[in-house]
Amino acid sequence: MALKLIIDTDTAGDDTISLLLALKWPGVRLEAVTVVCGNVEFWQEVENALYTVEQFSSYYVPVYPGCDKPLLKSWRYADYVHGRDGMGENYFPKARQRPENQHAVQALIEMVNSSPGDYTIIAQGPLTNIATAIRMDREFAKNIGKLYIMGGYADGFGNITPAAEYNFWVDPDAAKITLHAGIKPVLVGWDIAVKYSVVSEDMHREIAGWGTKEADFFVKVNRKVVEFEKRVVGLAGSTHPDTITTAIAIEPKVAKRIEPRYVDVENQSELTRGMAVVDHLGVLGKEPNTEVCYEADEKLFKQMLFKVLRGGA
Repeated sequence: MALKLIIDTDTAGDDTISLLLALKWPGVRLEAVTVVCGNVEFWQEVENALYTVEQFSSYYVPVYPGCDKPLLKSWRYADYVHGRDGMGENYFPKARQRPENQHAVQALIEMVNSSPGDYTIIAQGPLTNIATAIRMDREFAKNIGKLYIMGGYADGFGNITPAAEYNFWVDPDAAKITLHAGIKPVLVGWDIAVKYSVVSEDMHREIAGWGTKEADFFVKVNRKVVEFEKRVVGLAGSTHPDTITTAIAIEPKVAKRIEPRYVDVENQSELTRGMAVVDHLGVLGKEPNTEVCYEADEKLFKQMLFKVLRGGA
C-alpha cells in the first residue's frame, strides 16, 4: 500500500523540491497540498504549489489554501531568500489547475478523520494550519498517522534570529500548540539541513547539465537561495530542510539518529521568539513530546534527490 502523504507548505524554493520528491518517489501518494502563510505573499505560495503539482504529477493533487496569517503575531516574508515570487524570480506561468474552494484546515480534518492512522503529514511551513485543525477538532490530533515537522533546531542555531528557525518564529503559538497536542511528531530542525542537505554550487552546475525537466526546475528555483546562502550564511550551495524532511518521512533510514525529547517553544519574548527549547538532558523531568532528529544520512538523502532530478525515480 502506498504511503499516503499530505504536505502542508509555505511554497517557495525548497518546498517545491520536497513536493517533487513526494510526487516522483515510488510507493508514495501525495494526496493533498495544504498551503499556509510564510515565505512569500500567500496567494503566490498557492500558485507555486499549483504550478509544481501540475508540472510534475501524473495524477490530480488538490491544493487547499489555508491560513494566510499566523494565529496572533505579525511576521515578515523570506522573499529575500527565495526571490519575490518564491521561485528564484523565474516568474513561471500560472497553472491551469485552480485551488480548491474548501479551506485547508477543514480539508485536513476531513481527510485525517475519514481514515484514522492512514495519513502521514509533513509540515514544512509555519504550523498555523495544523494548530488550527488541532483546536477545531478534538479527534484530529489522535487520528494523524505520523507527523513530520520541519522546524526549530536541536543545536541552538537560528536562521531568522540568533534564537529561532523561521517556521517556528513566524507562528510560535502554533508551534507550541502542535508540540503539546500529544502527537509526538518527528522534528527535523534547521541544523539537519545545514549539516546534511547542502547541495554545492559545483553540484548545481553539474545538475544543470543533466537535461531533465526536474533538474532544470531544481536549478532555477534555487538560484536565489544559492546567492543568499553564499552572501549571508557562508555556505557555497543550497540548503534543503523541507526536502530532507520529506526524505526522512518516505525513507526512515535517512534519519540516522532520532531521540525522544521534551521540546517547548518560546512565544512570550521578542528576543527569543520561536526558540525551540530542547531538553537534551531531561533536566525538566517531563515526558518527551517529540522525536528529535540529531543525525541524517547525507549520502542516502542525495542519492534519493539526485535520482529524482535525473528523472529516474
